[in-house]
Amino acid sequence: MTASYLRPSGAPREEYTFRSDPDAPVEPRDGGADCPTCGNKRFVLDAAGSLKPCPDCNVAQRWKVQALAAFASRSKLTQQQTFLNFRTSFNGQEHPTLARCLRAAEQFAMRPEEGRWLVIYGERGSGKSHLCAAVDNHLSQAGVPCLFITAPDLLAALRQAIELQSNTEQESFTSRMNIFKTATVLILDDLGAEQSSPWSESVLFEILDYRYRNRLATMIVTNVPPDEFDPRIASRMQDTALCTVIENAAPDYRRRPLSEKR
Repeated sequence: MTASYLRPSGAPREEYTFRSDPDAPVEPRDGGADCPTCGNKRFVLDAAGSLKPCPDCNVAQRWKVQALAAFASRSKLTQQQTFLNFRTSFNGQEHPTLARCLRAAEQFAMRPEEGRWLVIYGERGSGKSHLCAAVDNHLSQAGVPCLFITAPDLLAALRQAIELQSNTEQESFTSRMNIFKTATVLILDDLGAEQSSPWSESVLFEILDYRYRNRLATMIVTNVPPDEFDPRIASRMQDTALCTVIENAAPDYRRRPLSEKR
């Protein structure tokens, strides 16, 4: 069923029609297949009246995955790091902290919909970034929109957005901030390695506070004990009702003898 706008004399009727039934299906223009669930709109309304990606065609979910991939701190090395090749034992002895970190990372990756936080801190080279990559690889293979990014890379991306906005108006700072704030899962590596400034502290607090208030799954890895962060961030990172906090006390893997790495 269609209704017509008033149109100039002689103008084709088709150019001045619109669909009056908002529930009628539309033609798929994104290369995806027809979906009877969402009528090719790629979103559906949940019980609360909010738009959610259609769970059947999954096209909108793939859009989010692709959008996040542009900012990810992935590399050839991280793509090879999984739960299966994360070592928890050396010279025949299991390191209890590494085993606990592995279990916590696996549990976090298995239930991202719960919106919990996982915070792992400890010295460099103790396997923390490996676990970030393992969670990212697991969720990516499952089709869950996930952003694995280091804190320095995140801030650099936001600085770039400011430059783009002022020079070419290609993308706004706000839109890029919203990507980081609303990612289904955020894996933030090397928090505390960024150059500290009032601006960087403000940006990081805004992102983490939004995710904290909206219960969005967040994994934070850092070399800095949580108590040493901005008190506002430290408090959220250590909320026992939401966060699992683990100190990784394992020694530097990179400095282990080569014979122990094989």
